[in-house]
Amino acid sequence: MSLLIADIGATSSRWTLLGGGGTVLASNASGPRIPGFNAAAATAERLLAGLEEWAVAVPELRAAERIAVYGAGCGVPERQERVRTALKGFWNDAEIRVDSDLLGAARAAYGGGKGIILILGTGMNAGRFEDDRLTATMPSLGYIIGDEGSGADIGRQLYRDVFQGRMPADLAEALFGTGGPDLQAVIAQVYRGEAPARFLAAQAVKLVPHLEDPYVHGMITARFRELCTLLACFFPEEQRAQLAAVGSVAHGFRDLLGPCLAEQGMALNVALADPMEGLLRYHRERSW
Repeated sequence: MSLLIADIGATSSRWTLLGGGGTVLASNASGPRIPGFNAAAATAERLLAGLEEWAVAVPELRAAERIAVYGAGCGVPERQERVRTALKGFWNDAEIRVDSDLLGAARAAYGGGKGIILILGTGMNAGRFEDDRLTATMPSLGYIIGDEGSGADIGRQLYRDVFQGRMPADLAEALFGTGGPDLQAVIAQVYRGEAPARFLAAQAVKLVPHLEDPYVHGMITARFRELCTLLACFFPEEQRAQLAAVGSVAHGFRDLLGPCLAEQGMALNVALADPMEGLLRYHRERSW
């Protein structure tokens, strides 16, 4: 039976269709880009429109018989059912399972193992994984009052520093051009835009070529230290030996994240850009 695996993040989503024997029939890993969404704060219209467009080029997509979805904001049954209902409009007869993106990250990183799992991309979440389930999950507070160390958190600090004059002028020009960012345009995106967390997180990507810059190194390290202090407060010391991280920020800034975790007695065992390869391995081993 065909199995479609979906990793739906707040910014984008990755999809892989497996046929008999676990062979890959289709994947959007190299395109097209399909939007994501957070079930706690948005609707699935843009994602479904992206799937409709992809299905024109990949007609076998609509024939998927089983669908395993791991989605942002899908940590509670009500939101899982909301996503399942939305996808049923696209796959009327398929069996659809919806779980949290945190469980997907844990299965991808650990398989049948155990340890702390950290998602660090547009947002942040963490939990303890053991016996193929999450035994402790940190409350997900979103980009306004939580998401420490995430892309949105780093982007928020970046804008705060540039507008308050705490960013070196040469770096500000390199990141934003002559004159810097437009304050009113940023305010409009953050407070009235369709996807403020995604807008803020997009700024973090600009820092990758500048990691040796003292300001960039110091600012990101400070945000990661706040995150790691939070993790150390939430998880007992005896549980901290094993930690795996998944997400664009975890992978892109892993050389800064690892030392901050070590300060709190946690070792960064692996930092995956996305969980899809691990999820393929997990589901192939279990045939569903």
